[in-house]
Amino acid sequence: MKRILLFSLLSTLLLTSCMAVQVVGSVAGGAVMVSGYALGANAVTKKVKKKKDKKKKVQKEEVLASQLTEEQQRKYDYFFLEAMRMKEKKEYDAAFGLLEHCLDIHPNASSALYEISQYYMFLRQVPQGQAALEKAVTYAPDNYWYSQGLVSLYQQQNELDKAVTLLEEMVTRFPTKQDPLFNLLDIYGRQEKYSDVISTLNRLEKRRLLLNPHKAYAVKPKQIYLLYHSSRFHIYL
Repeated sequence: MKRILLFSLLSTLLLTSCMAVQVVGSVAGGAVMVSGYALGANAVTKKVKKKKDKKKKVQKEEVLASQLTEEQQRKYDYFFLEAMRMKEKKEYDAAFGLLEHCLDIHPNASSALYEISQYYMFLRQVPQGQAALEKAVTYAPDNYWYSQGLVSLYQQQNELDKAVTLLEEMVTRFPTKQDPLFNLLDIYGRQEKYSDVISTLNRLEKRRLLLNPHKAYAVKPKQIYLLYHSSRFHIYL
């Protein structure tokens, strides 16, 4: 009887030990899996953080590139004014060289980019002129005349989609200007996009109401006549 009890006790202890080993093993395995997951998550987090840091570094470098020291700004102003003086004297070669020097000092200077684009156009180097003018608009988006000049160039080059994109941006950016809407009428008419013509007419009338509330009046379809002449729309109300 004692042997039976002793055997039962040993069996129970052995079974309990095995279960404990299984539990420890499961916990350890879970810990390894959790640890592995944590390591993987940390690696992804570090990778994302590295990309963000790299993006911030690039943005910081771009900001620094657009900033000049006081001495650099003084030099830029001097050479730019000299370029304008040479332009007035019709010494265009000297003016062009001075503008190039300005861009060596400050590559993102919209004023120098715009001026040098005009020289490229005069020399019939349209790709260089267009690239310089596009940069001028990019770095000075609030300059109405730079954007208007680029729109005119796009139209001359028959790049109407680019012209429309820029004009639509100008409609939003310059809420007191009506010319971008008239230019859109011109292009949409040439493209025979009549629904866009009507939409633009409605926008034009809304803008007129805002700018001249006492002079503007409601437009009725029968009052609108579009006469296409010399590549321009003339609106008679």
